[in-house]
Amino acid sequence: MQIRTIQPMQIFCFETETTLKDISQYIRVIARQLYSEAVKNELEITGPVYWIYDGADGQPDTKFRLTIALPISQNKTLITNSDFKIKTLDAFRCMSHRHEGCWKSLGEAYGLLIFEIQVKDPEMSGQNREIYLNMDFENPDANITEVQIGLL
Repeated sequence: MQIRTIQPMQIFCFETETTLKDISQYIRVIARQLYSEAVKNELEITGPVYWIYDGADGQPDTKFRLTIALPISQNKTLITNSDFKIKTLDAFRCMSHRHEGCWKSLGEAYGLLIFEIQVKDPEMSGQNREIYLNMDFENPDANITEVQIGLL
């Protein structure tokens, strides 16, 4: 676990308001659509899928802002034929942890990070990110996910 600052990046993304209870409708759906639309619009994909949670507190019924994104190379193209949009993420100070294995145990990664944050005493920003470095739906133990908890 380490505190680091992620540099600003341009993304091609989907944004919605949802709850943890309702989030499953986006799994394996939006990322596929993002990849397809990015290729259709000749965008250069430069990284893995990001799920960005603004205001999620771990409670199943709390509404929060969800962004599902693909990093792309700098692009000034105006996308008009898509439900997705291009935007720039600001620099992001965070504590990060690489989780290897099934997503059912992803909560443990959050627990470890939050404990470490409380020990070091920085304040959390309310934004968390999950970067899906490897998604293996046939063998979930092969999943690799970087969890980032935003810091002020």
